[in-house]
Amino acid sequence: MKYVSVPFEVKPDLYRSEAPLRSGAPDAQLLREKRAEFSGPLRPDLIAQDSGTEEGLELLAAELGLAPASLEELALQCREDLALLHDGVLRGIAFAFPSGFRPAANLGLDFAAVHAPVADGEALRAASAGITAAMKRGHFERGVWTLSSLGTLSQHPHYPRPAIRLADELFFRTEFQVLKALGRGWTGFSVRVEMTPWPDLDAPQQQRINESLASMSPASRTYKNLHEVAALLGV
Repeated sequence: MKYVSVPFEVKPDLYRSEAPLRSGAPDAQLLREKRAEFSGPLRPDLIAQDSGTEEGLELLAAELGLAPASLEELALQCREDLALLHDGVLRGIAFAFPSGFRPAANLGLDFAAVHAPVADGEALRAASAGITAAMKRGHFERGVWTLSSLGTLSQHPHYPRPAIRLADELFFRTEFQVLKALGRGWTGFSVRVEMTPWPDLDAPQQQRINESLASMSPASRTYKNLHEVAALLGV
């Protein structure tokens, strides 16, 4: 619940971190799910890489404690999805489990452009230059969350959301994101996704989510597709 703010805010919320980009190898089930996404029909949306990323990939592999490999191969050896930035511009991405967007469409975009669609994100976009500079020299973490009727790790827009009928059918989706400077302008970015069924949250956790959702602007609810969820939860 660390990153569930009350009131809800969209802000440049990078926190100094010592968390590794890679928390370990995926278990057998997670690896199967990653492979299925990467080899499936959505592959062109999930994996993309510019030319000239060899240096960055070598630095990323070393930071992960892995042998040099393609970004896809590195991601298959991590619990996390991976991306690679240079001077704040996305140069490579291998996201099996995106949250409502097409990862490859962001290739070549900088931080401000990637976050241009974010509702109420003026402060986030205004801080983009400072965030980009920090990413090139520091080590940070952030967390994001949402609620979904779709229980899969991937929330790619191709996958339809089931109709919302009961709160107990919802899932609390969290992303733990780590950014770490690799040197020479390169930054590694990892995202670990978790899905928790609503009934598995305790009462204080549910209450905090409800309070954050209740304080969310209509624009943010639209962006996060949470209007129906809010109505269901009565907030």
